[in-house]
Amino acid sequence: YYSSTYASGNDASDAPLRFIIIRHGERVDVMFGAGWTQRAFDTSGRYHAFDPNMPPSLPHRTNWLDYDVDTPLTAKGLSQSWNVGSVLHRYNLPVTACYSSPAFRSIQTADRILEGMGRKGHVALRLELGLFECTSWYARSPINFMPDSELINGGYNIDTRYRSQMSDLRLLENEYQYYDRSKETMKKIIKLHRKTGGTVLLVAHAPSLEVLTRHLMNGQPRPERLAELAGKVDFCSMTVVERESSSKPWQFRYSLDEQANQGIWQQQLQLQHSNSAVIAPKNQSSTAIVSTAAPAPAPAPATPSIYQPPVTFTNYLAKPANSAQQFYLYPQQEAFPPYFVL
Repeated sequence: YYSSTYASGNDASDAPLRFIIIRHGERVDVMFGAGWTQRAFDTSGRYHAFDPNMPPSLPHRTNWLDYDVDTPLTAKGLSQSWNVGSVLHRYNLPVTACYSSPAFRSIQTADRILEGMGRKGHVALRLELGLFECTSWYARSPINFMPDSELINGGYNIDTRYRSQMSDLRLLENEYQYYDRSKETMKKIIKLHRKTGGTVLLVAHAPSLEVLTRHLMNGQPRPERLAELAGKVDFCSMTVVERESSSKPWQFRYSLDEQANQGIWQQQLQLQHSNSAVIAPKNQSSTAIVSTAAPAPAPAPATPSIYQPPVTFTNYLAKPANSAQQFYLYPQQEAFPPYFVL
């Protein structure tokens, strides 16, 4: 199903290419419930915020009830997204292109990230159908995406010349088909940027961190576990994957800092484990364990083979030194993309 290196070509002139893949920010329906539109809109479709965490305004939509399923960000979600852009700007990761799922919450997140970077007027949003979530998850509530005209009238910088790499979405696709669609979408986007390289922002959904990168790391799809894996991904969580050229393998980044990348992990990823081991993330395809005391044996295989000690990652680069964040790290067979929240 997947190649060993997933190179899209072997041209020596290929430029270094990096993808920042991020989940959208906090969404209104999660915070205020599925019936929030009945409280936020009057019978004529006029919007009013009924809580300080509601967005201050929303673009006009022909059918305002479409916001029920195609939900916007909360005020906190808008702030989260802007802050992500600000941090990426401070660490000199200028986005050269931006692709967004057509879901409005993803579009808002992408827009605010670019605004936080000072790039909103320079990088137009490319709306890509292939970045949307698994369609079977919307079987009971089909989603109607906002047209470009309404988004532009709402102040969003949309690239109207861009044509989605996926012209339509299969209704009621299963999770395995979602993996496959995501793989094909990623291949096409990589091809568009193979010569020019740069930093490409992909703003989508919680499972996107898994389905857009799984094949790049030679992994097999895990459709039966996708919902569980996606449930671990918080709002505005991101993963960063990059390669030097198409002849080189893809690698995950574990921090925003080039020089301290390895050192921070070896010093700060402390496994709460009896043999005091530290993960040394050379490459996600070959997770290594380095002992800080006596040499530690590899964990005994389990069924399923998942090693789940909690890991504390103190990100000095994006948060105060005393601020820690939790996630889980798995061995090669079950590896989930390393992700962090700024």
